[in-house]
Amino acid sequence: MDSVNSYDAIIVVTAADYKRLQRNYQRLLSYMPSRRVLFVGDEAVFPLVQALKGDDKAGFINENDILPFDHVHEVMKHALKDILNGRELPRGVTGWYYQQFLKMQYASLCPDEYYLVWDGDTIPCKPFSMFQENGNIPYLDLKQEYHEEYFRVMAKLIPGMEKNIRKSFIAEHMLIKCNIMRKLISEIEQNSIIPGTAFWEKIIYAIDTDKLQSNSFSEFETYGTFVVSRYPDAYRFRDWHSFRYGGLYFNPNTISDRDFAWLGRDFYAISFEKGHTIREDHQNLFDNPKYQEKLSARRMLEIAQEEAIEGYEEVWD
Repeated sequence: MDSVNSYDAIIVVTAADYKRLQRNYQRLLSYMPSRRVLFVGDEAVFPLVQALKGDDKAGFINENDILPFDHVHEVMKHALKDILNGRELPRGVTGWYYQQFLKMQYASLCPDEYYLVWDGDTIPCKPFSMFQENGNIPYLDLKQEYHEEYFRVMAKLIPGMEKNIRKSFIAEHMLIKCNIMRKLISEIEQNSIIPGTAFWEKIIYAIDTDKLQSNSFSEFETYGTFVVSRYPDAYRFRDWHSFRYGGLYFNPNTISDRDFAWLGRDFYAISFEKGHTIREDHQNLFDNPKYQEKLSARRMLEIAQEEAIEGYEEVWD
């Protein structure tokens, strides 16, 4: 656990996604530098968290105690009424935005100075810290992504705010400073040009109707950009290397301690995105001990990326 500040980690997760990766969640508890790991979800998640073995580091928060899903769903249906034309809105469309709003809204409930947001499909490969060694300044971790729509929406929410660093704040996690997140929320809510009262309403209405079903907002990019714009000395940047498309090369149900140790020499974490499976030509490749003895995880991924046609690419400067 980070000793500089005591804080909790929150992981927003559905019961289905929890079950998909629960074999690896003990490792998540062991390596997370937070005081506790709080799983945020509906009532179906609660018994799953209770079944986690080990200490009392795992906890549960009902998502509706942070922000009721139905409130967000109703606003989303209103925003999409012309497109829906009387049809029912799938919960999944709202869900993608809702999980981001939960991560932001938690700042109003958190009793600590910080809280760590962590993606439920991402498993740490080794212990790590979110603060500088022998210091009290936290890290903002950086990767390589760019989605123009995120910044277009951001500029509508807070006029004048635009992308201000080359890299991306989308790193499957983020250490949030509560007073900064509350200030971000306040600035969004003060924007009288956009309909709505709560920040999440304004985010929904800031997105063009035809883009709402295309995942057009990022809480990580918005918060990180706001920090750099308003509080440039609050964090230090760190390059964060994680194995983003882990599910294309490893089966989360069979990945071993040896695999994690090998990955941990080059990567902080590995992600298993929903729908990813190992291609036939990748079977017995990355998890092969003979190959692991000869090549590093970084080198093997670099070779694989040379053959990839599209998708996220891990880059080393």
